Amino acid sequence: MPSNAGSFSHLLAPGLWDIFFNKYNQYPTEYDKIFNIRNSTRAFEEDSEIMGLGAMVKKNEGEAITYDDPTQAAGLKRYTHDAFALGFRVTHELYKDDLYGIINRMPQALSKSAHQTIETQSWAILNNAFATAGRDGVALCATNHPNVAVAAGSGPYSNRLSTDADLSVTSLQSAIQLMETTTDDRDLNIMLKPRRLVIHPNTKWAARELLQSQLKPYTNDNEINALMDEDLQYMVSHYLTDTDAWFLMTDKSDHYLNFFWREKLSFDNDDDFDTGDAKFKAMMRFSVGFSGWRGVVGTTGA
Repeated sequence: MPSNAGSFSHLLAPGLWDIFFNKYNQYPTEYDKIFNIRNSTRAFEEDSEIMGLGAMVKKNEGEAITYDDPTQAAGLKRYTHDAFALGFRVTHELYKDDLYGIINRMPQALSKSAHQTIETQSWAILNNAFATAGRDGVALCATNHPNVAVAAGSGPYSNRLSTDADLSVTSLQSAIQLMETTTDDRDLNIMLKPRRLVIHPNTKWAARELLQSQLKPYTNDNEINALMDEDLQYMVSHYLTDTDAWFLMTDKSDHYLNFFWREKLSFDNDDDFDTGDAKFKAMMRFSVGFSGWRGVVGTTGA
């Protein structure tokens, strides 16, 4: 009988490929709502903040112009791309005896695994926002970000509530004020505007009351709800692990949370000659992190 090398996995591959990517594309994504999504062609990417110039200096007649130099923030943030992969095998016997769609469920499970991996790796940045040190030596959300400019301004700077608090009218107003009064390392106003309130599902009801009530929530007075004019949208993240933590974020163009694709998700197949199994694998490479803290305000909750 003539041989047909590799025919088993190739016979299954087109159908399983369709199932894999059709299912993968059905999952709603959350990470891309807050991270700047970029592509990379190298093993790693490096990023840093550039501190701007100071305020202009008054120049009297005949005096020389004062010159200033932009300052690069201390240290570079390196994004090293990691590979993530997983696979499954289909035995010859399973293929011949599969009467209940077991094979078709395998690529569905693999696509779910890929989706969850992307999300959990990305949201780990916020889940660790109060513990994992960034480029400036402190966590993403902290009360003691150092001033890195040569011509130091006031500092240290804060993007975390001085007293952690659950989501409420008072705490949300404090967080908005904290973001809107953020300055750069030369103490120049940078006019940050919060656009998104990121919350755990447990906080959804409180967020809706705070942002969508016509009158001020939780009072008997006929006061307007001043938060309605902030044009602030809430986003429920199903990957936040702390039920009390919440975050304010600017538009993506105004913050430094980045996700780099080195190799987007692929689905491949091959045959195992000795066992007769068909092997299928999914693989991707990416990195995720933050290069700076401005544009994010957070609290762990009470």
